[in-house]
Amino acid sequence: MRSWTMFYAILADAKGQQCSQGRSVQNSSNETAEMDLQDGAGKQPDFSFVDNSAGLSNEESTFPTTIFEVAYTETSQKVANDCGRFIACSVGRGLLAIAIDIKRDKQGNLANVRFSKWELTSIEVIKSWPPDGDSDYYGQNLDTLYRSDAGDPGAPAKSFYSISRLGTGSEEGSTHYVFHAEQVDTVLVGL
Repeated sequence: MRSWTMFYAILADAKGQQCSQGRSVQNSSNETAEMDLQDGAGKQPDFSFVDNSAGLSNEESTFPTTIFEVAYTETSQKVANDCGRFIACSVGRGLLAIAIDIKRDKQGNLANVRFSKWELTSIEVIKSWPPDGDSDYYGQNLDTLYRSDAGDPGAPAKSFYSISRLGTGSEEGSTHYVFHAEQVDTVLVGL
């Protein structure tokens, strides 16, 4: 029973943060719109919300702040990567991702469902680029998703980061930011 209570709390938190002032983003085929992320890849979430508050630029009011990813045929690793990438590679525009990871047993019956909540947990400024040799980010490339947890490489990641350059002008004159995405809550519902 605790699992369902936590799941409802996760959804209520998602609704309270984003859905109450947002709208679903869909294209003319009634699918969620594809987003361009900093790592160069597009992403079409299973469902998404955008903030439609007054005063936002067109780009800000069309990029989702919240997405839902459902893994029915994908692996747990892929849905974790999708959620982490949405947040870490969106230069601070993606704030919340909810993963719904559905597993079946060998007979094809529903075995369990894992709900995970991912958030943008921090934004860090890198004062000089490229970073010094003693920096945690030395040798890293811009606009690339990196796994940041020390978990088993075969298990789904629990945190990611991406470094992006924002601003105009030369690379040395621009500001570089590290966007950190983390799985902050998870609920396993066994059936």
